[in-house]
Amino acid sequence: MISPDKFRNNEYTLSDNVFQSRKKNNDQIKSIALKEFDKLKDVISNSGVDVFHFDDDSKFDTPDAVFPNNWISFHHSKKAILYPMFAPNRRLERESKILKKLSRSGCDIEIVKDYSFYEDENKFLEGTGSIVLDRKSKNAYCSISKRSNIDLFKKFCLDMDYVPVIFNSSYQSKPIYHTNVMMSICNNFSIICLDSIHDKQERENIIEKLNNSGLEIINISLDQMTSFLGNCIQLINSDSSPILIMSSRAFNSINKSQLKKIESHSEIIHSDIKTIENNGGGSARCMIAEIF
Repeated sequence: MISPDKFRNNEYTLSDNVFQSRKKNNDQIKSIALKEFDKLKDVISNSGVDVFHFDDDSKFDTPDAVFPNNWISFHHSKKAILYPMFAPNRRLERESKILKKLSRSGCDIEIVKDYSFYEDENKFLEGTGSIVLDRKSKNAYCSISKRSNIDLFKKFCLDMDYVPVIFNSSYQSKPIYHTNVMMSICNNFSIICLDSIHDKQERENIIEKLNNSGLEIINISLDQMTSFLGNCIQLINSDSSPILIMSSRAFNSINKSQLKKIESHSEIIHSDIKTIENNGGGSARCMIAEIF
């Protein structure tokens, strides 16, 4: 997790992120965002999950550094992949020396693939924002947008031995910018907004893939998606118990039936991060890059 030391409403990401507020109050939001970040980090740590937390102390203008899952993804045996980013100032997040800081903390990471040079071709694939991984069944889900290039996604799947599941989702007549806004894969279930997938065949294909993977489908509404209920992440604590992490806004949008289903599989923890959500257009899942 990377603290939002330079957090503001990023002007480079407004064009396609309909979940990001157009109101700019940058003089006030950083201090609030830092408090929200610290509270979420503490909630996660107190649940028994090990957290590597670093300040965003680079010399670069990186207002979205709090969302590290877009420029890097981690895989088993401490391997990692670097990704090409759509916003020019988000590309600078790769220069933050986070990997050196991890190494000094006793976690040495090996970069096995680096796709960042595709930025020169205006091709982008923004990590586990663009790609939702079912690591157990080796299926990879991607909703195509200008931040999620179909050819790069197929290359990732070939390189990492995943089966590609490609589809289109939209909200307010725009492609949903990141797949992880509308779906999450957990141990025995998937939270997904099927109403955002308008093509019937694509929707049925995803349902079939999830069912065949043994995942209970918890379908959420468009309103719940905009409350970032799809942007959650399940981690494992020190007792090897699953913990589902989300924002308080997301948690408060869950209905009783959905809550019962989720709690049959996982404990839920949440914290209020509405300033980060409103001004960054991302939520709890985006703020966490899980290490294997």
